[in-house]
Amino acid sequence: MHILTLHSFLSLGWDEWASIVAILTAIVIIARSLIKKTKYDIFEPINRRLDKFNENVDFLINWQDKANTRLEKGAEKFVKHEEQLKDHERRITNLERGSHK
Repeated sequence: MHILTLHSFLSLGWDEWASIVAILTAIVIIARSLIKKTKYDIFEPINRRLDKFNENVDFLINWQDKANTRLEKGAEKFVKHEEQLKDHERRITNLERGSHK
């Protein structure tokens, strides 16, 4: 028994091999089509939600950055006002001491 003869390969005729190749090709085409449809039907809504989630996260990060900037500016103003208050307290204390003499 020979593996390759003029009329057969692995004991199957060329017409049988052509049928097997046609069937396998059809299975692959159908499988690809189903995978694409499944991918679109299942993953597209998930991708849209993830995109919306990413937009919201970006918005929150931007908002948090602005809030941190405002907080830092407020802290700087607070320190400045605290220094001014201490200076006023010293000046009032100096004035009170000067008026008692």
